[in-house]
Amino acid sequence: MTRGSPEGAQTDFVCWAGPLLVWFALAARTAAAQTTAGHASTQDVEAPEPIDAGRVAYPRGEHLDATVVLEVVVDKAGRVSDVQVVDGEPPFSSAALEAARAWTFTPARRAGTAVSARIRMRIDFHAPASAPPSLPRGPPSTPPASSPAPPYVEVQVHGLRTEVGQTQIGGAEVRQLPGAFGDAFRAIEALPGVTPIVSGLPFFFVRGAPPGNVGYFLDGVRVPLLYHLALGPSVVHPALIDRVDFYPGGYPARFGRFAGGILDGETLPPASRAHAEGNVRLFDAGGLGEAPLLDGRMTALVAGRYGYPAALVQLFARDTRVGYWDYQTRASYELAPRDRISLFWFGSYDEIDNRNRTQVFDGKNVTETVGDFYPIFKTEFHRLDLRYDHDTAHGHVRLAATFGVEDSLTASSNTQFDRVTAVDFGLRTEGDERLNGAIKLRYGADVILSNYSLDTGQNADFDVHSLYPSRNDVTIGAYGDAVWKASRRVEVVPGLRLDVFTSRRAPSTAPAFRFSTRGSFGVVPGELSSATASVGVEPRLATRVAATSAVAWITTFGVANQPPSLFVPIPGLTLGRLNSGLQTALQMSQGAEVALPLDIRLTATLFLHDYLGLTDATATCVVGGTVTSSNDCFAEKTRGRAYGIELLAHRDLTKRLSGWISYTLSRSTRETRGLALNIPSSPAAGPALSGTQQEEIPAEFDRTHVLNVVGALDLGRGWRAGARAVVYTGRPYSPQVHGVSLPPYNSLRLPPFYRFDVRLEKRWRAFGNGYLALVAEGLNVTLTKEAISVQCQNDGALFPLKYDTCDPQYIGPVTVPSVGVEGAM
Repeated sequence: MTRGSPEGAQTDFVCWAGPLLVWFALAARTAAAQTTAGHASTQDVEAPEPIDAGRVAYPRGEHLDATVVLEVVVDKAGRVSDVQVVDGEPPFSSAALEAARAWTFTPARRAGTAVSARIRMRIDFHAPASAPPSLPRGPPSTPPASSPAPPYVEVQVHGLRTEVGQTQIGGAEVRQLPGAFGDAFRAIEALPGVTPIVSGLPFFFVRGAPPGNVGYFLDGVRVPLLYHLALGPSVVHPALIDRVDFYPGGYPARFGRFAGGILDGETLPPASRAHAEGNVRLFDAGGLGEAPLLDGRMTALVAGRYGYPAALVQLFARDTRVGYWDYQTRASYELAPRDRISLFWFGSYDEIDNRNRTQVFDGKNVTETVGDFYPIFKTEFHRLDLRYDHDTAHGHVRLAATFGVEDSLTASSNTQFDRVTAVDFGLRTEGDERLNGAIKLRYGADVILSNYSLDTGQNADFDVHSLYPSRNDVTIGAYGDAVWKASRRVEVVPGLRLDVFTSRRAPSTAPAFRFSTRGSFGVVPGELSSATASVGVEPRLATRVAATSAVAWITTFGVANQPPSLFVPIPGLTLGRLNSGLQTALQMSQGAEVALPLDIRLTATLFLHDYLGLTDATATCVVGGTVTSSNDCFAEKTRGRAYGIELLAHRDLTKRLSGWISYTLSRSTRETRGLALNIPSSPAAGPALSGTQQEEIPAEFDRTHVLNVVGALDLGRGWRAGARAVVYTGRPYSPQVHGVSLPPYNSLRLPPFYRFDVRLEKRWRAFGNGYLALVAEGLNVTLTKEAISVQCQNDGALFPLKYDTCDPQYIGPVTVPSVGVEGAM
């Protein structure tokens, strides 16, 4: 069987091919034998069988059922050499025709020898609101040709509704993205609205929101970290991912508790046949296996990956050792035709070690003592999700319980360390119910109990207990929205979400020190035993209005709330400052979707996001160009804004000639208070530093232009090549005088950056209907260095005043080569 996947980032529907591919070869061959008496050799012909066939996208903008019949010629190599439409009308016939050209089969055989063959394939298209797939209905009533009709293969294509404002990418497509190393979640960096911190690092600003404000989910379960270490792959095996949904803002009501964007991964449904996949690369190896049990009522899946990048890392840092691993297990059991129970258990581990070296000079010689490795950073998380799914007459209900553990450790030596641990237990329910042909209701509620513990060992940092106190948090939430098809061309999705956040800090004898960037410092007595509660009310509204069959207007509005967060996500490490209030985001966008020829989808979006009470260390931990001496600045609040336009022109990467272009023109700002150098009229008085008024300046990681160009080409005979070009402007910095930043703040720019990624794959058929592939891939093959800061100096006196001379400071080149072998069966 084959499994469908979404046709592309802007494709609304997913193909259901595998479970409904039914062969009528036996009947066809019997009919052929009756009409060709005396030619017994036809009885020895084995019809072609599909390997990667049946994938057809439901045409976007359509709302009808349709049937298309294709006549396909499969050559001796199993490729489609010719295809014609026997029955059907555009745009359904054109969608089927385009998809069929990329299908592959096992070739037909006569007496064991591969031969060309002609078969007919019937594709049934069903609109998104149609019922679940039904059994095949047999060949159409169209009279057959005068010659014996080829055997039939029936394909059912059911539309899958795409959310308003959502970008959807299929797992099969993402695995072809150059520079992503086959990881579905890494595709986010090539989408509009996403601004990288540093090239290659998997931390991004999404419409001006810091990485710590972006929510990651897998099958509805929150994931604290998506990527191994800095340049590592995602923490989920790519073969498990069906699709990735990206919401830069204005997302559905079921997503909450994050003030930035949402990245939601959906796993493939349980398979009905045994299959396996594996790969070995220069820096890691992984595999996945799944099999049905108990006559198909139960399925079991095991996947994992083990990284061994230490050898590569030690080429550049001999005293550093790096390692990581992850795992995923899933078991599901069908209690009844409409009831299923599933257990999903997954986790991840990362570690960076350092080696002590001590040098002693005895007056004549230097003796070096080499110590053992000790961990300087270690993090892990685990999730266990038990769920029960029930299909109602007109909808679906899920009940689930989730247990999670997160742990992170940092150390400056083998005796000085900080360690935080978080243990979560949550219950949730979610469902949907179609009230009538025009309205679908979606709802859900959950409660999460979290315990955070902090162990500082011998570390005596002043404000660590104040930032990350041991505490118990309880979060309760409920949501509801309605998908209302007001007319054939108008869809409205109103929604409301309500969250209650509570936190009670555990009593502690350790003093809570606080240092504010505004100059106050001291002990905060009793702060660690306080209890706090905050309420977040989040209205949402999204509309899609189809002006024509090819053009639709998209509007989204939403309010999102989040407790104080760190700049980047670290498992277990969350700020315990709920008493300072919630972060609030006001998210608005207006866009248009246009269907262009050659299956190209163009999306243009204007957006405006306003952030209130934002915790962004890049705006609060830097005063006058100097990093503050206290960690407490991580919890300081600021206000931010992001606005701009996003463009995406996309053609599915699974097609023979494909690619996309994404471009973001934006401005991200922060309100901040800096220092100024005041020059008196009299030189004898001397210059003085003073505070400035609060003002809005470009954010530290504001990049005006971000461009991604991706292209892929099927070269034939199993060869496929792809390339990606990434270009973005440098981040801002301020003019300085003797190391003091002066207005206009962040008015200068570092040099722009560009890089090229490439991917080359050669695939062979193997293991029956499986494959074996050799993949070579490289990130930043041009070895381009990136400017990340400036180094300034001033050789002049205070009078006359002279600006510092600043030179860009580069890192890198950050480049990742990869050569590996992968296969599936």
